[in-house]
This record gives sequence, structure tokens and C-alpha cells, in this order.
Amino acid sequence: MAYKPTYEELAQKVKELEKEAVEHKKVEIALRKLQYYLDQITIGMYEDLMVIDRNFVIKDVNDGFIRKYGGNREKVIGRTCCEVTHGFDKPCSKSEHSCPATAVCNTGKPIRVEQVHRGSKGEELNVEIYAFPLFAEDGNIERVVEIFHNITDHKQAEQERIQREKLEGVLEMAAAVCHELGQPMQALYVHFDDMLEIISGHDALYSEVEGIMENARRMGKIIKKLQNIARYETRDYVRGIKIIDIDKAAELYGGNTNM
Repeated sequence: MAYKPTYEELAQKVKELEKEAVEHKKVEIALRKLQYYLDQITIGMYEDLMVIDRNFVIKDVNDGFIRKYGGNREKVIGRTCCEVTHGFDKPCSKSEHSCPATAVCNTGKPIRVEQVHRGSKGEELNVEIYAFPLFAEDGNIERVVEIFHNITDHKQAEQERIQREKLEGVLEMAAAVCHELGQPMQALYVHFDDMLEIISGHDALYSEVEGIMENARRMGKIIKKLQNIARYETRDYVRGIKIIDIDKAAELYGGNTNM
């Protein structure tokens, strides 16, 4: 005959189940609060955040990411990260870009890299990426979190600083050359004028000196261009070497460098 619990045993079991249900409810409420706080943190982050799986498929993003790269969560989640951030149809690891997700999955360690992304309007964005792994209970990497920091303005400022320093160096060199060559050139002009007067009756010699004088005038024009260098411009020379493009770098009389 099957055992039939007593009323007291049934009442005790009901109490245990009620207690267990209350505990489950508390855990559920705690998890909801935790999820709410996490959502608030990601929404309020200044940086853009993206979570992807090992196949580079986007699983979650924050609002900053949507604002930067366009679309909405429904259109972004489920697509590959390389498609959304680069417009690629293949992972970054198969292009010239260094893929932080691949590095994290291979090493299990966080990494910091720089990449060039495309924004919602097609603009070029210089981005610093901090990526780290999320591990499953079995110890394997399940997700990769990537946090993007837009360093475009910093990069532009750095490039401008480098250009200013290069220009300062060019200006200092140009000033030194002009100073050292200016007076000797003036003396040459005077001597050539005197020589042309002396040999005015000798056609062959006069023509030869006149040719030298013309080259001296060309040197004088180059000195004028050096005096009017206003920006850093280069041109290809030989074996990959670049030299200052004096014509483009100089601004003579409103940009006319052919005087």
C-alpha cells in the first residue's frame, strides 16, 4: 500500500515550498536590479561598448555605439562587427587591420589596439579599442567585450603638432640658407654686371657670362621662395626619399612662386 503523508507533513512541505518560492523571488528581484544597474552603466558610458561572440557576431551594444555607427539595436545586433564598424565583409584579421577579438580569443588576455572605423555618415574615425574576454562556466571564452574610445581629435591634433614642428624646422633651415647665401648673391650680381660692361664687345664671352648670370638670377628666385615658405609640403625624390617642395611650400606675392 502506497505511503500517504500526514496532514502535518503536507503542511510542512507547503511551508518549505513557500519559503523556496520567496527565496527565488528575492533572487529574481536582485537579478533584475543588477541588470538595471548594468544597463544604466552601459547607457551612461562616454565610450562606445560592443559585445561579440567568437564568430564576430554582435550580441549587444550600448547607446553610444548606436549614435556613433548609426542604425538601431535591432539592425545592429546579429551582424558582424567588421561589417558595422568597417564596412567589411570579412574579419579584420583577414585585412590590414589588427583584430582585437581574435587576439583576445587566442590569448585569453585583454588587449589595447588602434583602428580606423567608419562612422554613421561615412566619416573616418580613429578609435582606441580596449578588448577583454568573458568566460563561460566551463572556462572557455564565450564573448569578447570591446570598448571604443574616439581619439580622432587627438590624432588630428598630434598630426598638426608634427606638421608645425616640421614647418618650424624647415623655416629655421630656410632662414639660415637665405642669410648665408643672400650677401654672396648680391656680390655676384655686382661682379657680373661689371664683367658684362667690360666684355660687351666680345660676343662669345658675353653670352657665356650672361648664361652664368641667368643661373645666378634663378638662385635668387629660389632664395625668395625660401624666404616665403608658409607650410610643410614634400615631393618624391629618389629611392622613396621625400624632399621639400619649395614651390608648393612657398607663397610669393599671394601664391605666385614663378617670379
